[in-house]
Amino acid sequence: MRKISLIIMASVLIALFSCEDKKKGQTTPPIEIVPLDSIPGIFEAHGTIGDGSSMNVIEFINDDGDTLYITKNSQTVMGGVVAGNELEIIYNVAGDETFASVAVNLTALQHTWMQRGKDGHEQSLELDANGRATTYNMDVEYTAWEVKDGLLLLHSPKKVGDEGPAVVDSFEIMQLTSDSLVLMHKEYVTEFERYN
Repeated sequence: MRKISLIIMASVLIALFSCEDKKKGQTTPPIEIVPLDSIPGIFEAHGTIGDGSSMNVIEFINDDGDTLYITKNSQTVMGGVVAGNELEIIYNVAGDETFASVAVNLTALQHTWMQRGKDGHEQSLELDANGRATTYNMDVEYTAWEVKDGLLLLHSPKKVGDEGPAVVDSFEIMQLTSDSLVLMHKEYVTEFERYN
């Protein structure tokens, strides 16, 4: 029995050494480094809408001054495509094509939006060009706003003595036109009309 074990161990060692010799004689193929900009991916950018935009293409000038031509469909841009307006966009690069997933016209959001509260009184939400939010007659107070990942984020102020972080409510923008704003937060939808 002991002889069989020694023969098996010797066979394994011979096999290992012969594999090692083959590895030493082989050359490793060079590693090919693929540039990041050639890998299809999803990107988010901030910038303005250019004059060269058309029905199907957004001419987008990002904050670094680079111009991209991004293909869109009719439901892609919340707030419409207006040259010179500020835009937050999520786009996908696949090969030589760039496609918009979600785009929000930030200039179209920068207004005072009014609605009737549950008890019938008027309440409103003002979003200004500097990222400040102001609420009037609402149950919740917001002091700042931004668009991130295609969502409208409304920031509540941190209360004195609160140990946790300030509250940020995220809203999906269901509709944004020149006179209406429809937002969805979790399970409820809220509608506003443009006041100014």
